Amino acid sequence: MNSSDRDRELDRQLRDIPVSADLVARLKEIPEAAEIDAALDRELSAVEIPAGLTQQLHEIATSQPLVTRSIRERSASDRKAPAKRSFALWATAAAIVAALGIGWLWQMNRDSSLAQQDPAPIIPDANSVAERTMELEWLGLTNEQIAQNTELALWNELANSEPATPVFTEVSLSSPLVTETPETQFKSLSEELPSDLLANTFLMRWRPLGANPTVASLHGHPQLLSPAASSVSFFPETKAYDRDFLLRESTHPFASPQQSAMRTTKVDVTASQTSYENVIFSEKPWSVELLENARSEEWLAATGKFFVPARPNQIELRTAAGPAVFAGSGIQLLQVGVVAGTADPEDRSPVHLTVAVTPPSSKAHSLRTWLPVKIALRELIEQLRPHDTISLVVMSDIPYVLAEDATSEDRDQWFDALDNIESGELANLAEGIRFAAAVSLTKPGFGDIRRPLVVLSDRFPALDQATNAQLRPLVENASQQGIDFTWVQLEDESYGSILSPPAAVDGFGQWVVSHSLRRLNRLFGQQLHGAPTLVGSNAKVQVKWNAKGVAQYRLIGYQPLGGDFVSTSDTREMHALDSGTLLFEVVLPEEGENDIATVELTWNDNNGKAHKSAQKISRLQFAPSWQATPLSLQAAQLTEQCLALHQNSYFSRRRGNTTDELDNWTSSLNPALKQHASYPRLELLLPSLQD
Repeated sequence: MNSSDRDRELDRQLRDIPVSADLVARLKEIPEAAEIDAALDRELSAVEIPAGLTQQLHEIATSQPLVTRSIRERSASDRKAPAKRSFALWATAAAIVAALGIGWLWQMNRDSSLAQQDPAPIIPDANSVAERTMELEWLGLTNEQIAQNTELALWNELANSEPATPVFTEVSLSSPLVTETPETQFKSLSEELPSDLLANTFLMRWRPLGANPTVASLHGHPQLLSPAASSVSFFPETKAYDRDFLLRESTHPFASPQQSAMRTTKVDVTASQTSYENVIFSEKPWSVELLENARSEEWLAATGKFFVPARPNQIELRTAAGPAVFAGSGIQLLQVGVVAGTADPEDRSPVHLTVAVTPPSSKAHSLRTWLPVKIALRELIEQLRPHDTISLVVMSDIPYVLAEDATSEDRDQWFDALDNIESGELANLAEGIRFAAAVSLTKPGFGDIRRPLVVLSDRFPALDQATNAQLRPLVENASQQGIDFTWVQLEDESYGSILSPPAAVDGFGQWVVSHSLRRLNRLFGQQLHGAPTLVGSNAKVQVKWNAKGVAQYRLIGYQPLGGDFVSTSDTREMHALDSGTLLFEVVLPEEGENDIATVELTWNDNNGKAHKSAQKISRLQFAPSWQATPLSLQAAQLTEQCLALHQNSYFSRRRGNTTDELDNWTSSLNPALKQHASYPRLELLLPSLQD
C-alpha cells in the first residue's frame, strides 16, 4: 500500500469515528489565539515582582553560564509561537482521541477468543444528549485528572463516554455481524477472577469455561483425548470443546459451529432403556444409587414412543423443534428421532393371542411385576391387524377372562380392563394355566391360524412336585392341539441362570426370565407377528450444522462411560418399534440463515445391506410455543428435566429449575399425549401425574 492509499484509508477511518453531536458548537466557543495572548498579557501585568528578585537573578547569572538570546533576534514569526503551540496541543489531543477510537472499534470487532461477559449498555438514550453538559469529553484530560493518575484517568474518560452509534461484535470470523444485546445467553462459571491465575481452579473453571466453551484453550493445556482405537465419534477433536467440563459435570457443554471441527456431530444411536427400567421397576425405585447411574439417552429412548411410526422393516428419521421451556429465552430444542418400524410380515395369517397374568400380591410388588406388563399390553393392542384378536385371563384364586376377543377398535375398553387389575388378589397359578389353555383352545384353529398363549407370573418356582405332575399332561395335550406356549417368570434377568422351568412346562414352548419392559415388548411382538423382531443394526446419526444459521449447540445425554470413552450403547440392535432420541439445545442468531442443519442416518438391515437417508432442518420447523410443540418433543423435555432435577445436574442448577416448574408445564400437556398408549411411560416420571 503506497502513501496516498494509506492516507486515504486513515482519512476514511477518521471520518468514521463517532463524535458528540454538539462538538462543533463547543469547539466554536473556544477563544482565538489572539484573545488567549491578550488574556495572558493581562494576567502577567498584574503579577507583582517580589523585592530582591533582580539581585537574585544577577547572582544566578554570574554563578553559571547561561545560554542567552538577544531580544532583537526575535522575528515576527517567533512572536506567533504561543498560538502555534496552542494549536499543536489541540491537534495532538485530537489525534490521540482518533487513534484511541480506531483501536477501540477494531478491538470490539475483531475475532475474539475470550468469553463474552454481560455487555454494558453503550447505546445512549435519545433524550440523554440534550441533557448533557458542554464539557469537552473527547478533547483531552483535565488538570485534576492528570494530577490524580494520568493513565487511569484516560481509561476512565473512555469508559464513561457514550458514543452515538451502537457497537457490533462477531460470533466468529465466519459469522455475520450481529448487534450485541445487553443480556447475554451464557455466563462464565465464576463471577470474578481468582487471585492466582495459574491455580488448578482457574484452569478447571475459568479457562475451559464450560458454560461458554467457544473459548480456545490455553496453549499447552492438557487435553483428555480418546484412544485411537475408540469408535466413539461424538467427542470433537478441537481445542474449543471443553472435555474437562464434560467429565466433571457428566454433561456436554455448549459448542460453536463457527469452529470448523465443531460443524459435525456424530452419534451412535442407542435404543437401550436399562437405566430407566432400573429406576422405575426395581425393588428400590428412585434410589440415589440408581439415579446416579441413570442416563439421559436411555430415558429418552424409553419415553420416545410418540413419534410418527416408521414403515415396516425400516429405520427412519423423525425431527421436532420448539422452545426450551426450562432454559433461558433464546434457547431452542432440536429433537432427532430414529424410529424402527414393525417386523410384521405382509402376508401373515390372523392371530388369536391369549395372555394370562397373576395379580400382584401388593402395591410394591405391582410396580415391579405388573406395571411393565400393563404398559406392554397397552402398546400391543395398537399392533393388531383387523382380523387379529387378543384375550386377557387373570389367574386369580378363581381364574376369569377379563377381556375376550378384543380388536384394535376396542382400544379404550382394553385400557380400562388393564386398569381394573388391582393388587392384593389371591392367585392360583396352576388352575390359571389350565383355564388359560382352555380359553385358547376355544379359538378357531383351522388352516394356518396361530393360537399363541403367553403366561406371565412371578410364582412358577412355587409349583410343587404334585402340582407339576397334574399340569404336565394338560400342557402336553394343549400343545399337541396347536397352542404355542410362552412362559415368562417375572424376575430380574440376572436370575435366569438359576431359575429353571418347572417340570410341568419344561420342553413345551419358550421359557423366559425377565420383567424388562423392552424385552416384554419384543416377546409380545414376536408372538403376534410370528417372526423375529430385529429390524436393523448400527444406526448412526450425523448432524452437519450450518455455521451461519446456528450460534451454539449442545448435545444432551450420550456421556462417556469411564475414562476410556467407550460407547454408551450396550446394544446396536434396533427391534420393532424401538426408538432412539438425540436432543440438542441450540441458539439461533437473529439474522442467521434459514437452514439450521442437515441430519443423515445410516443403518444396516438384517441382510447386511447399508441404508442411508437425510433430512434438512430449517427455522420453519421450530414451534412458536409450548402448546404447539410436537408430542415427542414435549415428552422429551419433561423426561430430560425430570432426570436433571433428580440428579441436580449442572444446567439445572445454573438455571434455578424446580419441581414446581416441572409440575407447571406438566399440567399444560397436549391432551393427545395423555390418550397415547405409551403415556404411562411418561406418567411415572412426572410429579403431578402420580397423585
